[in-house]
Amino acid sequence: MWKYFGVFLNVATVLLGGSIGLFLRRRKAKPKAASSSLPEREKLTDSMMACLGLCTIFAGASGLVGIESGVQALITVASLVAGYLIGWLLRLDDRVNLLGDRVVARFGGGDGQNSPAEGFVTACMLFCIGSMTVLGSFESAANPAGSLQLDCHTTLLIKSLMDFVSSTCLAATYGVSVLLSAGFVLLMEGALVFLAAAVQPFLESIGALPVIDCVGALILMAIAMNLLGIRKLKTVDYLPALFLPIFICWVLARCGLTI
Repeated sequence: MWKYFGVFLNVATVLLGGSIGLFLRRRKAKPKAASSSLPEREKLTDSMMACLGLCTIFAGASGLVGIESGVQALITVASLVAGYLIGWLLRLDDRVNLLGDRVVARFGGGDGQNSPAEGFVTACMLFCIGSMTVLGSFESAANPAGSLQLDCHTTLLIKSLMDFVSSTCLAATYGVSVLLSAGFVLLMEGALVFLAAAVQPFLESIGALPVIDCVGALILMAIAMNLLGIRKLKTVDYLPALFLPIFICWVLARCGLTI
């Protein structure tokens, strides 16, 4: 059950953030106070995302320490480069974004208003379609039975904070339908954790877990660059790199090589 801690927390933050957004939506507009000598503050959402970007860098840096051999480092580099090339050739990031745009257009209001259906679909796409969802679910699956290990849920913890901020803003715009997306988050991330846990023994037997963790940490670094506005990277294109170490380590294990 502890494998799903990050999933449950993510669902809770979506519900909490959405509830706060509903409260803000229902508040009557108050007259602005007289301007002071202080400059206008930066938007809270922008500041929070930058703060979460720093936290993501820390989480990614801490995940780089699992590599114990030069072979593992070589597999990590090869997987990241080849995985990105596959994602670039398939245009995964562009296709995911196009899918999101089409679904929102299909279920949106179409009259220029913020419809509940559009809010629900937008929230589902934002919370569930992305590299952090896949990466976080695989990390959470590594939590051993019987005890909670927070370091196995680092990515989903950071994602939960991000979704908290996002759900607050979305609910303030679209209303209660954003809260319904929490059910989709539960189903999507729960299924990914279940599948990842099922293949966990096989990954341990071929020694692929340290390499997968390191590749995931590098993808987190790319996500952090996006959050900090350093450079816009198409992080979904990197997702194939998470799975290439499985194939490479399996081939090496079949050849009797130790990594």
